[in-house]
Formats: sequence, structure tokens, C-alpha cells
Amino acid sequence: MTDTMTPSPEETPVPETALPQEMGNTPPTETPPMDNMPMGEPPAEPSSSEETPSADQPPSATDESAPTEEGATDVPTFPGQKLQFKGKKGVLEKIADDYVVPISETALDEWVKLNKPEEFKNYIVQVACGMYPTFVVQIKSGLPTRVLLDPYVQVADQVLGEVKTEPNWSDPKWAAALQGAIDPATNRPVPMSLDEWRKHLMMHPGHNWEFTQQAHDKAREFTKALHSSFNGVEGNM
Repeated sequence: MTDTMTPSPEETPVPETALPQEMGNTPPTETPPMDNMPMGEPPAEPSSSEETPSADQPPSATDESAPTEEGATDVPTFPGQKLQFKGKKGVLEKIADDYVVPISETALDEWVKLNKPEEFKNYIVQVACGMYPTFVVQIKSGLPTRVLLDPYVQVADQVLGEVKTEPNWSDPKWAAALQGAIDPATNRPVPMSLDEWRKHLMMHPGHNWEFTQQAHDKAREFTKALHSSFNGVEGNM
């Protein structure tokens, strides 16, 4: 018996949802070509030669406006820069002070412009020999005048109290230390011995030794000794 109730496989209806879409009815979604797609372009990187430093970035070592550390050695940092010597004026001042030669600021500035420190020293030595003729041999041998005068200054400190200002060695009351004695062999002025200089400081009125603390102490010692002497004489009578 033939089953008329069951349809054949060919006749089984297919659901509409399972049917594929016809290409002609619904156009497919087209993907735009890559060339037309909007894309963000990355920022161009600046070349090293066009790089602009920020405000916090320190200047280059070869920048003419770059500050140099104080006291640093002056070495040319860019082509054409003139070699200079920092503190050169201070060096010249030190040479003049070592030889106790007074020199004006104007003269120092001119020597700085010349940039000849060795010639400056030779000049100062010549001037010192003229100012301190009794020390010529020692100065020419290389001893600075400051070293030769120091013992006389130290004795003056002991006798008069601290000498706070540079003595005027051309003043007779000070110049005596340099040429206040006579060499018996040559009969020429020579520096005083330190003992002679000590006595000169106490006797020359220009040094006012009688107003110093040392003079007052010696006066009290003399008075005390004198009273003791009188008391001893009276006790024996």
C-alpha cells in the first residue's frame, strides 16, 4: 500500500529563510579600496639639524652665548675666539704686592691688555730694586721684597702693637729699617739689624711708642722696682 500522505523528498518545501539571497535583488556591501580610506598620517619627525631646543634644554657647548663657569680655564670654544686668561689682573696684583710696589688700577688695566705677565714681573723687579736699593742682591736672586721686609714688620708688631696698614717704606721712620745702618767696610747704608730696629721703634717720636701698652707696662715695672728699692733702703736704715 502506497503512502499518499508523506510527500516525496523532491516536494518537501524549503523555508524562505534558508534560501540564499539572489545577487540581483540585494547588492552586496562593497568594501572601499584602501587608497580611498581616510587614515591619520603620523607627524613628521624633525631632522636632527632642524631640531629646536626647548627652554629647559641647556645651550650647546659650542654656543657663543653659553655661560662659562667662573674660574674655569679659558679655552677657545668656537673658531676665532681669542684665548684669554681669567683672573689675570689678580695675578698681576699679587706680583706687585709680593715686591711691595704700589701700582694704580689704570696701569694694571694697561698691563692686562698687553697680556705679557712675564714682562710685567721683570718691570716690577726693576722698580723694587730702585725702591729698596739695600735689598738689590736678594731681590735679583729671586726673593720677593715682602719676604725681606716681613721680619721688620713682625718686630714692629711686637713693639708698637699690630701694624694694620702697609708701612710707608719711603717715610724716614720706616725707611730706617732698610738703610738706617752703615756698613763699616763700604761706608754705605745697609738694613738695620733687628735689635737696632727695635730700639729705633722705641726712640723715634714718629712711632709714638710711649703711648703703647708695652710702654705703659714697662713704666709700671720701673715704678715698682723703684719703690722696692726705696723700701729696701729705708728698712736698712
